[in-house]
Amino acid sequence: MDQKIRTLAKYMAILLDIGVILVAYATANVLRFSHVRTHIMTNADYAVFFWFVIIAYIAVQLFFRTNIDFLTRDKAREAFLVLKQYAIVFACVTIFFYIMKLGDGFSRLHMGYFFIISIVGTYIEHLLLKEVLRRKYMTTYAEKLVLISDSLHAEDVLKELRAINYLSVEYIILTDKDMTGGNVNGVPVIADMNTMEDVLKNIPVDGAFIHIPHGSDDYIKKIIEWLHPMGIKIHLNIQEFGYEFGKKQFGYMGIYGVLTYSNYEYVIRDVVIKRIMDICGGMLLFISMCIALPFVSVGILIQSPGPIFFKQTRIGKNGRRFQIYKFRSMYMDAEERKAELMANNEMDSDYMFKIKDDPRIFPVGRIIRKLSIDELPQAINIIKGDMSLVGTRPPTESEFEMYNPYHRRRVSIKPGLTGLWQVSGRSSITDFDEIVKLDCEYIDNWNLRLDLKIIMKTVWVVLFSKGAE
Repeated sequence: MDQKIRTLAKYMAILLDIGVILVAYATANVLRFSHVRTHIMTNADYAVFFWFVIIAYIAVQLFFRTNIDFLTRDKAREAFLVLKQYAIVFACVTIFFYIMKLGDGFSRLHMGYFFIISIVGTYIEHLLLKEVLRRKYMTTYAEKLVLISDSLHAEDVLKELRAINYLSVEYIILTDKDMTGGNVNGVPVIADMNTMEDVLKNIPVDGAFIHIPHGSDDYIKKIIEWLHPMGIKIHLNIQEFGYEFGKKQFGYMGIYGVLTYSNYEYVIRDVVIKRIMDICGGMLLFISMCIALPFVSVGILIQSPGPIFFKQTRIGKNGRRFQIYKFRSMYMDAEERKAELMANNEMDSDYMFKIKDDPRIFPVGRIIRKLSIDELPQAINIIKGDMSLVGTRPPTESEFEMYNPYHRRRVSIKPGLTGLWQVSGRSSITDFDEIVKLDCEYIDNWNLRLDLKIIMKTVWVVLFSKGAE
């Protein structure tokens, strides 16, 4: 299960449960006394009782780990666990009353109402929260999977994976027959064993779920050897083999025990802090964009009438498409003229395009590029979550389609406004493989300190006019 989603669901459930307990306590007050009895909110014994219930509830959640499978359990198990945790809390309250010699001054009917409303309210709240998270993560943040299986088992495995809220099976590859162009219960079959490697390079997926019960070790190892260089997370639904690919972790996906291979495994705390940094940094960049907008707009409209902003489809994390935003720095026919300029490309391959003194750039565009002002509208992409402050630069669709499996790994994380390549001499590196090497070095060694270091170096590069040419 994705660590980020699991952690988010667990702590959101605890916070909302506390809210339910508070509402249940106040509602029980009204039901028992037909009006608000302020003393049960301010009386010392009642206050101690209320906070004891809160502390006991949190302790039960953490000690018994009742929310560890929060997103995957069905309604019956949900009801059982809610009853179980409140039964334990009630037992703790009873013991507490006995030890502290309390109880005579409390309304037992009030306490009965309180626990009944808490149980019902918590159960309903859990179902609603899971539905909200399911819709959110199944549309935006679900782990997008390609299912690699055989024709005999694919339909059954697909049914089980679809029941898991945080997964979205996007494609199927069948290893025993060619059904390319067809589908299994509405999910397209995109390749067979012979075409798998080429197809996998260009599809937007986060992970691959492999279920081949009768496949040999060498057969499955071959598939993993194709997937691993691309940076695709691998979930292997068979007994553990001695493959040495990236980091291994055993877990469950629904009823399947899987061995997950991943090039990297980041600490959820650091991922959350990185996102907070992105939002804060994105807001600062957005304000800077608004300040620069009137001045940049005048220069662009005078020298090249047309849209102020340039919008283009780029490749994001694991092949996701998104629209990147920039201040336009080229003439309106720039894309049409690119083909005739390819012969002058300074890069050692066609994977990226760059030439010095590009004739498609008008004078004001050259200035805003030199100062990196043209990049400011990407604040919108950062705030939306398509990009990060630091990452790997997102390629165009045409560039991405030429990638080999090793190159694809550079898009296995969220793209960034700046990155290790940019602060390592972005105007002097012409070998694309060297760029990919730096990107992979960033992916393998990422931490918050590295991000801060790259941000400071980027500011230094921009301030001293060492921006992109």
